[in-house]
Amino acid sequence: MKKWRLLSIKTQILVYYLATAVLIVVLLGMVLFYSTSDIIRGEVANTAAMAIENGGHQLEMYINQLKGLSGILAENKQVCRYFGRPLTEGGGKDTDRSDIEVFISSILGTNPEIASIMLIGSQGRIISNETDLGMEFSGNIREKDWYKAVLGSTMPVLTSARMQEFSMDKDTWVISLGRELKDDEGMHIGIMRIDLKYDVIESILYGLNLGRSGYSFILNNNGRVVYHNDPGFFSNEEKRRRLVEILEMKDKELRSKSILTHHYNLLNAGWTLVGVASLDSLMRMQRDIVIVLWIIGSVMVITAFGSSSIFANSISLPLRRLEKTMEKVEEGKLDVRVSANGSIEIESLSMHFKLMMKRIRGLMEEIKEKEQALHESNIKHLYSQINPHFLYNTMDTIIWLAELGNTGKVVSVSKAMARFFRLSLHGGNDITTVRDELDHVRQYLIIQKERYEEKLTYEITVDKELFDINIPKLLLQPIVENAINHGIRIKEGTGMVKVSGSLSRERLSLTVEDNGVGFNAAKPLKRPCEKCSGGVGLHNVEERIHLYYGKKYGLSIESTEGIGTKITISLGTTLLS
Repeated sequence: MKKWRLLSIKTQILVYYLATAVLIVVLLGMVLFYSTSDIIRGEVANTAAMAIENGGHQLEMYINQLKGLSGILAENKQVCRYFGRPLTEGGGKDTDRSDIEVFISSILGTNPEIASIMLIGSQGRIISNETDLGMEFSGNIREKDWYKAVLGSTMPVLTSARMQEFSMDKDTWVISLGRELKDDEGMHIGIMRIDLKYDVIESILYGLNLGRSGYSFILNNNGRVVYHNDPGFFSNEEKRRRLVEILEMKDKELRSKSILTHHYNLLNAGWTLVGVASLDSLMRMQRDIVIVLWIIGSVMVITAFGSSSIFANSISLPLRRLEKTMEKVEEGKLDVRVSANGSIEIESLSMHFKLMMKRIRGLMEEIKEKEQALHESNIKHLYSQINPHFLYNTMDTIIWLAELGNTGKVVSVSKAMARFFRLSLHGGNDITTVRDELDHVRQYLIIQKERYEEKLTYEITVDKELFDINIPKLLLQPIVENAINHGIRIKEGTGMVKVSGSLSRERLSLTVEDNGVGFNAAKPLKRPCEKCSGGVGLHNVEERIHLYYGKKYGLSIESTEGIGTKITISLGTTLLS
């Protein structure tokens, strides 16, 4: 979730839009897919049921027609008389047989779907249109299942499809209808078997609307195959069991095999007509739906991506412009122009940002004015620490010279002090030039020379090209004073103070060097710059340099005991505003 929040608002909008589009397509696709599948499955089921029902009705009508025909033949007086007489009894025997054969021929002539008609008497007489049977009774025929199945039945009996025993040609496969022959007193006198051509049922069931790979089959009550368009199901037991399993399948199993079945029990036949409808139309439809959904989904995703990009840009671009403006503000550019047009929320945000910038600029101006006032106050405070101290020392020197009666030196020191203070005041300005600062420190050295006489010498060597550079006033004098008081005054012999200057890479360096007693710079002092008159000299100078130039400028001190001290003032060529 944390990684998600780190994504840009444009990316989040795109992801939300695309996810919503995909979700809508998936949900609509599932609803359309399953609802349409159910509708088509129902239509296929109804079509298959109607086809099987119609096929079953036609079979029933045909079977009923055959049963009626078999009834006419079984109840024929000549048939009953011929098969009811004892075998040894003669009479009109030949005449009855001839009439029966003519009758059979007429039936076969008007019903081409009948392959053969066989009348078998209980006493051994046989009449059939099949000429190769012979006229004698065959005990084997009476042992056949189809013969036994007819005995005792009050209705004609249909057998399953079989290959004609008298011919191995599979084109002569037949379905037999058997009926018992009885005399007027109801006594058994034989049976009648009508063999129907196998293709009769096939012609009735041909063209049932069961789908491209659909088919139909008929099983009798014993699970034997009566009809199937594949002959292999008659001789292969494994295939026959497969048909029985289909008959017993539940709806869920049928769905898993993508088929539908419909059963129709034929009246008075003991047969079950089963239609197996394939769902190839459903699968084609589902495939088409998937293709359509892919197309619709692609269009929706592309549309969602395009619209979401436009919408996301309408939000993210104004925010990005506002962000760019804020980055400029972070860089210190407070005069930037805020321009972020967009929705009402973005307009409101932009307006409040403008008001905030206006307020910040006002506060910055106020802070700048206060800092300027504080800056000036700090500088004046630092100057106030220097002037009283120096004035005290100079007056003390004049008093000392006056007590000695050295009127000439009192005059010269007074003149130097007057010029010194005139340069210090500098018309009330805190900024002076290098020329005036050197003149100022020169007047100070003149005063100190009068005090220390031969014990103090000095030298000022600064290039004229540095004279017109502006610097804060009263930088050199406190350092020179520090050199005299802490280096030369306590030294034995004559002391030397050298003042020099140089300019390198926009950095102005003014150096004060003495040959006084020095100190060990390696010793842990609080701050070397605190070794100054009244504890304010060097520290005062360094603080003022920081105020005018920043922290990277200031004082550097080099000192060795017994050799002397060198202090370098590092200044910029441009003062801070």
